[in-house]
Amino acid sequence: MVYRTHARHTTCPGCNEEIYMEELVKGQCPLCGSPVEELEAQEESLEYDDIFERSELSWLVLQYFLFKKFQEFGANPLQVFRLLSSVEENGEIVATKKETEKFTYELDAELARLERLLPKRCSSCRKIFVRGASKKVSGDLLTSGMTVSYRCPKCQV
Repeated sequence: MVYRTHARHTTCPGCNEEIYMEELVKGQCPLCGSPVEELEAQEESLEYDDIFERSELSWLVLQYFLFKKFQEFGANPLQVFRLLSSVEENGEIVATKKETEKFTYELDAELARLERLLPKRCSSCRKIFVRGASKKVSGDLLTSGMTVSYRCPKCQV
């Protein structure tokens, strides 16, 4: 079945109502009975070129997947948004000489319920602790993988 918004339709010359081509009865308007030519029908097509350019569409998809990946690790959405906008402002990442530059990041993340209960090792002082941890997700956008580190309450300052 074709959705109504994209179905072929036209305006009846007799009653000036919008009618869909699949509703015609023997080539006539179902409301007033006026003959309607099928040549007048317009078919709407979805064109992404008018709304987004192809490069913008791929960038939106990339941003969506990066955002979802950071959300899985519990990263702060505002920090993720700022990271993605700074990359967009700097231009294309891989296409030019910027390939040699590092696009490193370090984001604050929330601890999952299980992580709150398990003992963790501080990435700065290497002590084992249970309470008061802060979680950091860090990495580089040009390389795959992220590292998750924890900091004890003394090293957070």
